Amino acid sequence: MKQHFLLSAKARSLSLLEVARMSEPEAYAAFKAVRFADNGGKPVCPSPGCGCTAVYEYRAPRKLFKCKACEKQFTATSRTIFASRKMYYQDILSAICIFVNGVNGVAALRLAREINCSYKTAFVMAHKLREVFGAMATAEMLTGVVEIDGAWVGGKIKMGNIGNKGQRDRQPRNGKRRSVVSMRERGRGGRSLSFVFMDESEALDTILKRVHPSATVVTDEGSHWNILSAYFDQAEPVNHSKEWSKRNGVHTNNVESLNSRLRRNERGVHHHISGRYLQAYATEVTWREDFRRTSNGDQFAMVLGAAAKQPISRDWKGYWQRRGPRPPKIVRAWKPRPKTIVSDFRPRL
Repeated sequence: MKQHFLLSAKARSLSLLEVARMSEPEAYAAFKAVRFADNGGKPVCPSPGCGCTAVYEYRAPRKLFKCKACEKQFTATSRTIFASRKMYYQDILSAICIFVNGVNGVAALRLAREINCSYKTAFVMAHKLREVFGAMATAEMLTGVVEIDGAWVGGKIKMGNIGNKGQRDRQPRNGKRRSVVSMRERGRGGRSLSFVFMDESEALDTILKRVHPSATVVTDEGSHWNILSAYFDQAEPVNHSKEWSKRNGVHTNNVESLNSRLRRNERGVHHHISGRYLQAYATEVTWREDFRRTSNGDQFAMVLGAAAKQPISRDWKGYWQRRGPRPPKIVRAWKPRPKTIVSDFRPRL
């Protein structure tokens, strides 16, 4: 009997103990080699328009470099998603390893306990890694057989005491509970994309931008998917109220597997996902589903390499200092105050 990949030794190419046993100089050397891999591990000035390789290092406990061309100082994490860090390099590598090994995701509270940091630090670190996952998503259009389906995530449906039958099918129209529409290519190595909408019917424009017109689209029996037959060469609906799949092999089992992982991520790991950050969680689950047959060592190398090239996060750098993305500045026109004329003044006795 053929063994499943996740149960084989090939899936376990990296252990958390190997990363935890690394000293701080060894972790720094590993991160530095990945950060400046294009120059053989030697530092390069990250300033825009510079890129000078003539760099010397200060003899100080803090690993600091200085460019001889622009005379600017920088570190191994400068202009990366880990810029302005306060964590040790060993903690960063351990956090990436723990986050990658989580099959259904890793809660920020657990990550804080594993690497012994505050919840705020773990929360921002997890979202920075989710931003890296989003940068690794494919930018090309999906081809072949593409399965499309949506799942309701977030919020909670309050059940009444009387007349509960059928209430679970009624989805509330508010900002807490939203629909995650996923598109997934069929076959080994198929790519996946997930986007968040208030309702499944709003995903038409995104589907037309991310799915090639020559693709065969497979959906469920939702009436809002009927319009897809006008834009694609072939559209096959599956009526799940009558059958799970058709006899000619038309089904949505692959995208249903992605939605199942998303539900396990919400219910079993985080227990609550805000609609404000739902897109980041959906992107994380999509990445985990696409690379589920890749060893954890290769996943670790992929995430570390992408994080070393990811620019500074404008949403998560200094998040707790300003509590979210900065709102747009409102400029109001100056108006002179009206003058108050006192005609009758009487002193207080």
